[in-house]
Amino acid sequence: MKEESTPMARRERIPWRFSPSLVELGCLVLGEAMVLWLAWLIDDAYVYFRYVDNLLIHGNGLVWNPGEYVEGFSSPLWTLLLSALRVLRLNYWLVVRLVGMLCFAAFWWLACLVNRKLTPALSGKSFGLNLPLVYLTFTYGVICYFTSGLEGPLVGLWSAVFAAAVLWPASTWMQIAVGISPLVRPELLPPMLVVLAYNAYRRRKTPVPMVVSFLVGTGGYLLFRVWYYASLLPNTFYLKDEVWISQGLRYLCDALIAYHTVPYLLAALVVLVALCRSRGRRNMLAVPRGVMALTALPVLLYVVKIGGDPRHFRFLAFPFCLVVLATGGLLETVAERFRKGRRYIYVLCAAFALWEGSNYPRQLRHHPLLLRAEPGQEAFMLIKDASVHRLHESGFSPPPFESADFLSWGAAETRYRRSGDAGRVSTESWCVNAYVNPRRAVVQSFGLTDPILARIDLPSGRPAHRYGLLELADDVARIRERYGYRKGAFREAVEDGSAPSWVCARLETIREAERSAFNRHRLGENLGIVWRSVF
Repeated sequence: MKEESTPMARRERIPWRFSPSLVELGCLVLGEAMVLWLAWLIDDAYVYFRYVDNLLIHGNGLVWNPGEYVEGFSSPLWTLLLSALRVLRLNYWLVVRLVGMLCFAAFWWLACLVNRKLTPALSGKSFGLNLPLVYLTFTYGVICYFTSGLEGPLVGLWSAVFAAAVLWPASTWMQIAVGISPLVRPELLPPMLVVLAYNAYRRRKTPVPMVVSFLVGTGGYLLFRVWYYASLLPNTFYLKDEVWISQGLRYLCDALIAYHTVPYLLAALVVLVALCRSRGRRNMLAVPRGVMALTALPVLLYVVKIGGDPRHFRFLAFPFCLVVLATGGLLETVAERFRKGRRYIYVLCAAFALWEGSNYPRQLRHHPLLLRAEPGQEAFMLIKDASVHRLHESGFSPPPFESADFLSWGAAETRYRRSGDAGRVSTESWCVNAYVNPRRAVVQSFGLTDPILARIDLPSGRPAHRYGLLELADDVARIRERYGYRKGAFREAVEDGSAPSWVCARLETIREAERSAFNRHRLGENLGIVWRSVF
């Protein structure tokens, strides 16, 4: 699609080419080095790996267990990207590191463009201090999730995409990227609607590329979901559908304390107010900055509502990066008055980078860059850090420069061919154990990929960790092994008298889950299943 050719559109096209400053080049080099050095795999990444290998290597379809159609992943776009790269027979560990570094480079590029746009027209030539980029590059939580094997690199990149879409509403490419954002994670739908409304108000016309990409991308996948999984929502939605605001506020506090975010944002707000008074709100782009903050708000509220995440910072990456990017251009504007003292401001930037880079979560005793294992790491406010998975003694998260042959295409083929576990059903709380046993049917003990357990309403001991499900998972596995992975298995167990009491009490909920999981991929029939489940 071509950019619009009106004079206004020409003025608002993104100036893709720019000359990076010394500070920005330093952020790129050191940021990429830290992405590679801190590269890791969270156990949940093996959910994606098993789904993709079942589709591409084992021929079972996009499923966790053969014959059971459950969408146990949260990011369709990450699944698609992994599949596209896996079909090239690439090792997952290579893919995770490569995508992480490429996404950080793209994030860096957009962050530089955003900072220049937020720097008002000044007399003379402004220089790129880019304090937001420095802050984000040396924040451990941000860099940490450009790997992990989950959709973190896409979430980080899309935070910069949303910032650019607010600043350049006429950009066709930014509109398209925002339109497909719900495929990155479902909770990006409300931010997309905020940007859509702002774009329509600002330009007095409907942002057609955004609407079309949403209908084709998100709408097309929603149709696929109904046809293939007979569900309107992914399985993980049911698992996280709870209200735990007190824990969500603790989760927010955990991230803000670790990186001194509140003092940074308060200082930026004070400077912005002062500059708006002296230069005018229009010159300081106060409204677009406010829209960026408003765009981040729905995700922040959602994270607080569900109680956050078991891992430090992960669910806050999008609102955190977007709000920090909104503070761009302030330091450049202030520094313009002190041209003779610019060298000292560079020193100040370097000191700020060192200070910010020295911060790390309270869950750790040592700086994460040291890559030192901490046995028995205690949770802080029920939250643990990525290092629990990065340095796990089992080795499912390989060292940063290791090849990790067990994640290769050939190793996956060999395991499937030699495995003798066909027909067995087991329970696993660690997803990596399910991945390395591809023929074994597995009931994921915390309900990530099991449609029945995900719908059982039990209190969470930690976010997304309902420990009461562990015992129920054993019951599900016993019934599955005896009666099979098919619709009606639990009803037969109840009729035979072999079902535990909780199954008898929740039989209707179980039957609803079975109707979706064992559907026949008939669109009309599946629409009826979805309709009954919603209404």
